[in-house]
Amino acid sequence: MRPTLTVIVDPADRWMSRAACIGQAPSYDETAPRWEQRKARDLCLRTCPVLAECRDWARRTKYTGTAAGETLLHGRRRGHPNSAAS
Repeated sequence: MRPTLTVIVDPADRWMSRAACIGQAPSYDETAPRWEQRKARDLCLRTCPVLAECRDWARRTKYTGTAAGETLLHGRRRGHPNSAAS
């Protein structure tokens, strides 16, 4: 089992403690299997109360993986190499 880790570096990102995915980081990693990423996206879109904050954070930090119901790869949507996520 992969370890889970949630680190809030910026005090402005305290919204993370209210995220539906708290403590489930492996599902959101870009190296997670596609079924795990799908499950993560579903959790985001169905139950997360901080979707907008998460989307802003993912785009601002160029997060790689699943965030706010989107799968991002180096700041771009997976499968759309010319479309910027910001």
